[in-house]
Amino acid sequence: MNRRRAIKTLTALAAVVYLPKFELFNNSRPLKFHFIGLGGAGSNIIEHIHKKRINARYTCITSPERPHLPDDIEFIQFGPAEHDYHTYKVEMKDLEITDAIQNTFNSDSMFVLFAGFGGTTGTNLTRQLSAMLHQKDKKFMIIYTMPFKFEGTSRNVFALKTEQAMDGISNVHSFNLEVIRQKYGNVTLNVAFEKADEFCYQLFRNNVPEYSTDPLLNQSLLRNQG
Repeated sequence: MNRRRAIKTLTALAAVVYLPKFELFNNSRPLKFHFIGLGGAGSNIIEHIHKKRINARYTCITSPERPHLPDDIEFIQFGPAEHDYHTYKVEMKDLEITDAIQNTFNSDSMFVLFAGFGGTTGTNLTRQLSAMLHQKDKKFMIIYTMPFKFEGTSRNVFALKTEQAMDGISNVHSFNLEVIRQKYGNVTLNVAFEKADEFCYQLFRNNVPEYSTDPLLNQSLLRNQG
């Protein structure tokens, strides 16, 4: 290779390196992604990822309504009415999967489901939908967070039981929220959950082979199944 061609090649590589991550992500992704948030925590993650401007389909499945959502995020109301939250027990049970939810998975997209474990809606939906997608041989990935210790014994025990119940499902990845406290100390809850949303996004990227590992993630603190 002559000197002029070598300079042109290095210049082109440098331009690729300094492109924004979302541009690289959009132009090289091999699959059509559909990001789906289950429950309140999962829907918060979807809103965070949507700001990355990734060209994908977005859906939030939760309750109550989110009138602030952009028009290109589909909303499916599912779960207890707002006034029922104080009596809603955190427990493992099979929820009725509505036609609207089932129809969400009719395409051949690569489904990426996000949830925060510990609550009834997102946790149970993740367990049920992962089994359904596995049975239908759909392409999917599950990413969920395990609760902070201070959120209580019942939520932590429920999250752990659900995690164990999903042991046979492949391409399932989790992030323990206690890592936020270990890494950043006693930050406010808003800051902690914002950081958790970003870690979930980076965890998704790290499990798509086309994209490099982000140094912000400490893989020794992440639990991966499959």
